[in-house]
Amino acid sequence: MNAHSTGACSCQHVKYTLHAAPLFIHCCHCHWCQRETGSAFALNALIETIHIELLEGTTNTINLPSNSGAGQSII
Repeated sequence: MNAHSTGACSCQHVKYTLHAAPLFIHCCHCHWCQRETGSAFALNALIETIHIELLEGTTNTINLPSNSGAGQSII
C-alpha cells in the first residue's frame, strides 16, 4: 500500500488520506462481523490515528456488542 493513500466511505460522505501504511489488514469471518456488515466477512485495517487526515465529513464512535460481553468501539 502506498504510504499516502486517499479513500472514502461507501457513501462518499467521509473522505480521508492515510499518511502511513496500516499496521495490518485482515479479513474476519466471525459471526459478529458477519452480523455487523451483512456480508460473509469484514475487512479491517489498523492504523494509528495520528496518520489519518480527515478531508471531508465527520465520524462517530459506535459501541457494538461483542462475543466477550465487553463491547467494541468502532470509529
